[in-house]
Amino acid sequence: MRRHVVLRILDSVASYDNYFTKRYDAFGNEPLSGLQKVVACLRILTYGLPADAVDEYIGIAESTARQVLEKFCDAIIHQFGPYYLRAPNESDVASLLRTGEERGFPGMLGSIDCMHWEWKNCPTSWRGQFTGRGSHPTMILEAVASHNLHIWHAYFGMPGSNNDINVLHRSPIFSAYLRGQQMPVSYIVNGNTYDMGYFLADGIYPEWPAFVKTVRHPMDPKTKHFAKCQEGARKDIERAFGVLQARWAVVRGPAYGWSADNIHSIMMTCIILHNMIIEDEGRGANNINFDRVGELAVPYTNSVDREQFIQRHHKLRNVAAHRQLQYDLIEHQWARLGSQGGN
Repeated sequence: MRRHVVLRILDSVASYDNYFTKRYDAFGNEPLSGLQKVVACLRILTYGLPADAVDEYIGIAESTARQVLEKFCDAIIHQFGPYYLRAPNESDVASLLRTGEERGFPGMLGSIDCMHWEWKNCPTSWRGQFTGRGSHPTMILEAVASHNLHIWHAYFGMPGSNNDINVLHRSPIFSAYLRGQQMPVSYIVNGNTYDMGYFLADGIYPEWPAFVKTVRHPMDPKTKHFAKCQEGARKDIERAFGVLQARWAVVRGPAYGWSADNIHSIMMTCIILHNMIIEDEGRGANNINFDRVGELAVPYTNSVDREQFIQRHHKLRNVAAHRQLQYDLIEHQWARLGSQGGN
């Protein structure tokens, strides 16, 4: 994280909560500065340190460090959440579609998958529902990431006993589409026109036209090539999870919080900071303007009645459309390979 990003974070959290401003007490004692508090929070998130580990370096007691971290997460989510956790707008969708076209997947909006975060201090009465595939209770993060590792969708907090399908049915990822408020998408594959974007997913996801999965047992050269391309492109979400955990070690190790709400705030804060770094690295330090953060373009809005909602619901779960899209993408990838002179 570059210096100007840290300073922008400091200014934003200080403008939201005067707890991060320097105020003297009645005895004239010098208090902790906002920079000390922000750096303490960033060190806890970056290195996964316990709250009492920043006392020697920054001079903040354990109880104060916990309070500062809670207020810091609330400020980050309030100040930057509407911008860095937003759904893709018109320009974002155009960029995602352009990237997908270049990689041989017209209409692709990213890759989707789930990640588990161990909850060390899960209450005993909740351990059963939060313990799934492993021996420790976990909480699940569902995310969608693009090729540049920007996380466009994050849904966190489901108990670890659920699988990806259970999380999908509770997730709001398709709520905007069902309400008719998603940005319109149109593309052509193998001569057929589609008006619904899709995500690359693994085999557990259902056969919906919103998901493109690999071929489980490819036999002929076409399906083998498609499976290779799909599995390679789907690694974007795995890379995003890896970079998120590498940058913010607090989500790599077990969560020691007692409150599920506080753990949710920490995860959302790490995702926001991750997206800030991705945007800063992508545009360059001299081109990004953090003063415009929070100024959102007017989102695409539409209204659907009950009949249209039901039609969209059935269209989202159309198995025949899913198989037709997969077939068209297989043919498209094979034709693309031939145009590039592949064997």
